[in-house]
Amino acid sequence: MKKINFIVTSIITFLVGIVMISANDNTAQPLALQENVTSAIVVDAQTGQILAEKNADKMVQIASQSKMLTAYAVLRGINSGKIKWTDKVPITKKADLSKQDSHLFSHLAVKAGDTLTVRELYNAMIKLSANDAAFALGEYMTPKGMTMQGALKQWAAELHLTGSKWYNSAGQVNKDAFSHRVKDASDEAANEASAEQLAVLARTLVQLDPNIRTLSEMQYISYKLTPQYTVKEPTDYLVLQKEVLPNLINPNQLVIEGLKTGSTPESGAAFTGLIKDADGHEFITVVNGAGVYTDVLQRYQSTINIVNDVLKHQVPITYTKGNELAGQKTIKLRTMKTHQMPVVMSKSKTFWANNKIKPKTETTLTKVKGKSVKKGDVLGHAHVNLAGAKYLTDATQSNQTIPLVATEQTNRTNWFVRTWRAIFD
Repeated sequence: MKKINFIVTSIITFLVGIVMISANDNTAQPLALQENVTSAIVVDAQTGQILAEKNADKMVQIASQSKMLTAYAVLRGINSGKIKWTDKVPITKKADLSKQDSHLFSHLAVKAGDTLTVRELYNAMIKLSANDAAFALGEYMTPKGMTMQGALKQWAAELHLTGSKWYNSAGQVNKDAFSHRVKDASDEAANEASAEQLAVLARTLVQLDPNIRTLSEMQYISYKLTPQYTVKEPTDYLVLQKEVLPNLINPNQLVIEGLKTGSTPESGAAFTGLIKDADGHEFITVVNGAGVYTDVLQRYQSTINIVNDVLKHQVPITYTKGNELAGQKTIKLRTMKTHQMPVVMSKSKTFWANNKIKPKTETTLTKVKGKSVKKGDVLGHAHVNLAGAKYLTDATQSNQTIPLVATEQTNRTNWFVRTWRAIFD
């Protein structure tokens, strides 16, 4: 009897062990960041996989990072054809900040009655963090009959930024929003979002406007006040090149490609970035509360640090375009002359894990229609399964799949072969 009990106990222990191993199989669980910031996140820019995080869902004041939502509205309008980059946008009385101290409230050399193009305002809003540019674009993009706050909330809802708070398009604390102050909100009310939501915003901008990377290389932002008079304002490019980048501890030689800083006493120093490593991997990063808001260096150092943490602890698993997928070198075509069609991956994608593994893949076949299959036609999608992996809310299933395409052309086989395969294959 004791022997039977021992055997039963051993079996139960073994089964429980299997369950525990399965439950703790977090091969791709995001790294827990220890950086001294309020919140942070690192995301693979291509797939939306969350690689590292700290308080990533905590709502915090986001200051001028708010301007990314206004940029989203502009790009959304451009891509839909509702507006053009060359459209003239008026500087209204509400957007006029010409009487404000530019050291306290960043603004352009414009006043009510002036007009600038969408492109000029967009560049100034992103690169100079010009508040009047953000107000003017926010007004321009707000649908008729809706307040700017209502429009901001609508754009945020489109991106599923649930729980975020929005008051004005520039990211000013309500009391400092001047004519755009929301009357039924407190003076201290301010835009709020989480690090993960800011990453969603940034990733959306990069997808809608790949050229946003080039803004970081601009030394000057120009805008025409009259056909004969062009204003040329210096950006922070030279400061970054001469005073910031040389002083960063950056052993992996990471490249800062953009995107948007944020600075208020309440938010601290913040930066939503697009970072590239030596192997060409791109990361969306967010750091909030990285030192006091006047600190020029720490926000960038914290950004470099969290990406280096990922590169130290996470392993890239790359699927390369044009290569065969292990375990799925062919796809069966029952109705075609080429019964077993050789397939290759049509896109390169990188996933990340905590150790070097071979992730399991599951292939979903695409229904073949017509009398022929051409070289390059998609015949299936391989879904990459990584235990413990997390993705941004905007990362669809397609981000986690790799299209498999035919390597040659083939035509439909005769009715006898098709019937035979339908029965016996």
